[in-house]
Amino acid sequence: MPTAEWNARWVRGLRRFRRADEDGHYGDHWGDTAISGLRYHWRRLLHGRESPGNLSKVVKRYLRPHVSPDSVVLEIGPGGGRWTQFLIGAREVVLVELNSQFFRYLRKRFRKHRRKLRFYETTGYELKGIDDGSIDFVFSFGTFVHIEAEGIAEYLGEIARVLRAGGTGTIQYADRDKPLIQTVPDWGGFSDMTASKMEDLVAGRGFEIVEHDRSLLDHSNVVVIRKPAAA
Repeated sequence: MPTAEWNARWVRGLRRFRRADEDGHYGDHWGDTAISGLRYHWRRLLHGRESPGNLSKVVKRYLRPHVSPDSVVLEIGPGGGRWTQFLIGAREVVLVELNSQFFRYLRKRFRKHRRKLRFYETTGYELKGIDDGSIDFVFSFGTFVHIEAEGIAEYLGEIARVLRAGGTGTIQYADRDKPLIQTVPDWGGFSDMTASKMEDLVAGRGFEIVEHDRSLLDHSNVVVIRKPAAA
């Protein structure tokens, strides 16, 4: 389980980032979500596999279609807000983190939208501070890749509880079957997950799979799930 102590490495990175007064925002170095088309392919040729794949397509296909001005969305592991920026169009954004030290940074980054932000510090794979059936859309990128199957199963159970009937979720997770991840020493902290394992976990929590993209990213997959509508 990624403990608060393990997760603190990212907090230390945030502190160094702020001390150095770096341009942009913390987390952008893991891949630019705004680069697409020819710009993406040109950068890929110049710099190789600096990002896991075309992140702008994640935004276009698996995030934006689920966010509307009247929706309540929840993000697990927002970090510095690399993906949060695309969720701000919702009526309310619930941000869940293991380390609450990120909350100050997020409040400052999205200060114009602070009234729609709500923060919850989780103790692990729980969302106890979130009401049943109160969320329209759940999003997580860069977090589940570090969570083993048992933890993902627990989180999926909580997601099933907080999602309204018919609500959806987009989750990125690690895929150890992919050649790129197999070249990384000690798996780079990625969990022992595969596409078939994820499908079993999703089905076990009663979700429908809307889409399961196993080709867009080089070391991980994206699954879009839906909580069945009430009978």
